[in-house]
Amino acid sequence: MESMPKYFFNIVLNGQPTVDGRGQIFPDESAARAHAGHLTLLLADRCRDPINSFVAVSGMDGCLVFKVAFQPSEPQA
Repeated sequence: MESMPKYFFNIVLNGQPTVDGRGQIFPDESAARAHAGHLTLLLADRCRDPINSFVAVSGMDGCLVFKVAFQPSEPQA
């Protein structure tokens, strides 16, 4: 039986990195990508610099698997 992969969600918010030292297990890359997107939504109100804000997801080997960018927030009316 093949074990599920572990992904590390390293958050860069306004150019400031936060390294995920624990990681989380997901059944596949698609599920990990959905989780990374959810993280960007949870932190969107703190994002002041969308160009320098993203979630860099790496695997057990430390290599980048993919990045999910923060979306620029809509100006408040």
